[in-house]
Amino acid sequence: MSRQPDRPVDLYQLDVFLTVASLGSMSAAAGALGISQSAVSQTTAQLEQSLGLVLIDRARRPLSLTPAGLYISQNAEPLLALARQMKAQATEVSKSEGSYLRIGMIDSVANTIGPTLIRQLLARTSALSVQIGMATVQEEALLGRELDLIISTNSFVDQPAFEHQLLYEESFVAIVRRDASRKDPPPTLQALAAAVPFIRFSRTSTLGIRIERILRYNGIEAPRKLEVDHADTMTLLVAQGLGWAITTPTCLLQTGTRFVDAIDLIPVERGNSTRSIFLAGRRGEFLTLSRDIAIAVRQSLHELLDSHSWLRPYVPSSGTEADE
Repeated sequence: MSRQPDRPVDLYQLDVFLTVASLGSMSAAAGALGISQSAVSQTTAQLEQSLGLVLIDRARRPLSLTPAGLYISQNAEPLLALARQMKAQATEVSKSEGSYLRIGMIDSVANTIGPTLIRQLLARTSALSVQIGMATVQEEALLGRELDLIISTNSFVDQPAFEHQLLYEESFVAIVRRDASRKDPPPTLQALAAAVPFIRFSRTSTLGIRIERILRYNGIEAPRKLEVDHADTMTLLVAQGLGWAITTPTCLLQTGTRFVDAIDLIPVERGNSTRSIFLAGRRGEFLTLSRDIAIAVRQSLHELLDSHSWLRPYVPSSGTEADE
């Protein structure tokens, strides 16, 4: 019997054959499987054709297996068991989008978009765990399977086991206390650095590292005199006239409209001056929920910007599809 080249073994055909082998007749197998005896015979013949082997000695009565048939009957059950387990696990994964979810968020997103997103997730999950903190902490937790999804600045593009969606991009912006005597055009970063102390964001954070790179790109060597680890604290200090800083619209949204009349925004135009926010998770997991989270984040952001129009020019775009 010739074997059809490169044709994979059909698991259904294999299951029918194992039923025949275990019950000792095609009629008994037909009864157990709920199909006709001719269907059992045809399916078994199709398996033999695909393997290029004779599995049943049809010249003997009662039914007898050939050596090849006996070998397969004794060794194929683990393969079928693995297939059944895979199906069960895949079914469980598809249902898991309505069960327990562990999600991490960087501080600035959690303190602005977070409440709206959490409210929606509570309606979609049976239990929810939210971890808020620095980007590096969130990323390590995702890699260690302590989190299922994270909203962060890392796309994990170099790691094929993960996938991401671009949620939105925002531009870095310099902030300084409003001065009614200040004339247009706005001062350059270099002019600010020469006139006002610079307030740094924590050097251990991803955001702080990015800001330091912007300073270096613009040739600014600001003395390290004042450093804070919360974006809203930094905005408050700037509003009080203690210095100038570089931040992002998401960070400024944390303070609401408290300082809209107290600070001026100055564009940062040089030095990799945009920040991307991603939703990242393990490939193939929480697919539907991930898409819904992305939609919810973008919608919430746009609603916030409607009431904070002074920040809208610094949020140039939002993602519309997964970047893989």
